[in-house]
Amino acid sequence: MPWTISYLQDLDAVLTEYSGVISPAELQQAAAATIASAREHRTVKLLGDCTRLEGGHSIVDLYALGQMAESLPLPSGVHEAVVLPQLSAAAHDVQFWETTCRNRGLDVRVFRTLEGARTWLSQFNASAKT
Repeated sequence: MPWTISYLQDLDAVLTEYSGVISPAELQQAAAATIASAREHRTVKLLGDCTRLEGGHSIVDLYALGQMAESLPLPSGVHEAVVLPQLSAAAHDVQFWETTCRNRGLDVRVFRTLEGARTWLSQFNASAKT
């Protein structure tokens, strides 16, 4: 599977790691599973590690995924930190993801490093939970 999900207890965040080539359908599955895990763990912090992402989808697919994310039962006050891929073409797509989400009012930020993403997420406390 090109994505895995785990819960980071120290950060109180759901980590989704992406690797290789991911189809649009797999991205939708990953998004739905990430939200389900966030609801299960009662957290509003999401961390997407795309450092090993190579592509497999287009910005049109990401736009559609953003529309789907709008319709998912997101916990109130969700914050998503996304770490950029090493490949520049894939990094462009991740930056588009940030833009399409922010245009929909979702708090998504892109970071160059995992440490930067973790630091940003750590500022949100448990009182923001639903």
